[in-house]
Amino acid sequence: MLALLSCNGGVTTTGTGPAKRLLVATLHGVQIFEREEGEQWSRTGQHLVDYHISALLHEPESGLIFAGGHYDAGLWVSRDLGASWEAGGSGLQSRHIYCLEAQRHEQGVRLWLGTEPPMLYRSDDLGQNWIACPQMLKVSGTDKWTFPPPPHVAHVKNIAFHPARPDHIYLCIEQGALLKSEDAGQSWMEVSGYESDEDFFYNDNHRVAFKPSDPDDFVMDGGEGLYRCNHGKWSHLTTREDRIGYPDAMFRDPRNDSGLIIGGPRNPPRLWRDQDVPMADPTVLYSGDDGMNWRSLANGLPKIVGNIEAMGMHVRQGGQFSLYAGTATGEVFHSDDCGENWSLLADRLPPISKGGHYRWFLTDERRAEIEEELRKTKVAATN
Repeated sequence: MLALLSCNGGVTTTGTGPAKRLLVATLHGVQIFEREEGEQWSRTGQHLVDYHISALLHEPESGLIFAGGHYDAGLWVSRDLGASWEAGGSGLQSRHIYCLEAQRHEQGVRLWLGTEPPMLYRSDDLGQNWIACPQMLKVSGTDKWTFPPPPHVAHVKNIAFHPARPDHIYLCIEQGALLKSEDAGQSWMEVSGYESDEDFFYNDNHRVAFKPSDPDDFVMDGGEGLYRCNHGKWSHLTTREDRIGYPDAMFRDPRNDSGLIIGGPRNPPRLWRDQDVPMADPTVLYSGDDGMNWRSLANGLPKIVGNIEAMGMHVRQGGQFSLYAGTATGEVFHSDDCGENWSLLADRLPPISKGGHYRWFLTDERRAEIEEELRKTKVAATN
């Protein structure tokens, strides 16, 4: 049984029993942990250590595992549960990969991939070849898409599929838009109705999660908190003033159709250093009523410095599940009882970080060096 932990990608896995193998996407490749049932996890391998891995995806029919990386890392494929990897990505115009998703069709499995600069790709041959969907860039307002850290280029943060209408695809552009296609990516429109003139962030959208029994009722989280769209009517459920002011990781509870789990920090990244010691102060919360009320799922979690940048869920028979949380300062925590109790799985790992979020916990000097390196990379790419 396999579990995955990455900032983006297909981070929900299923199995008849508890996961015995865990793959963790880090600043220095994929870290592999294993355990026997009832025993502690131990690290048994690390691969792709020269690359910042951002997204993992397991396609269960083929058994393939895909790893997408930031910057120039590109796409990698494993045929043996992460023990070895080979380069992939034929047809990709960018090697800076943010997200990966798999979708089952009557014709088979279709893979989707999102990059920075923002572009969506699809593959109908299990990732051997990729086709761009440039129609997404024909919506208005793309000139306003951006991302706060250098080099200020937006990306496709999340890809979500309507469960009842598989040709309906939603893209979260960070930052800039929520896009929707009703024809499997051939044409696109921008979804509106959630924005406010008081928003500090410009359409900083992270993830979309559909309600299984009523897919026209979905939630979206991002820099301004959590929103709900119930048959076209938007409501703002949480804001930057709530306990998790900047939610990112988000799951539906497989036991409860109205259950939601979110993870993230108290404040957005730019405020993590507004104190003597950089602190994201993240946590995990649960709502059993579609986001109206929340309670803590933090028993066993310490006061965490680095943000919870990634979460994974492994669902067992009967709907019970395990949760995994990884931080920008290199800790992994896990819970085998649906988030009610947590324990430390590993620490002193390379940062588990979306883009450069780990930089907020470095010294000012080292952070400046890294940002200058990113600026040079952008200049070289445009020449």
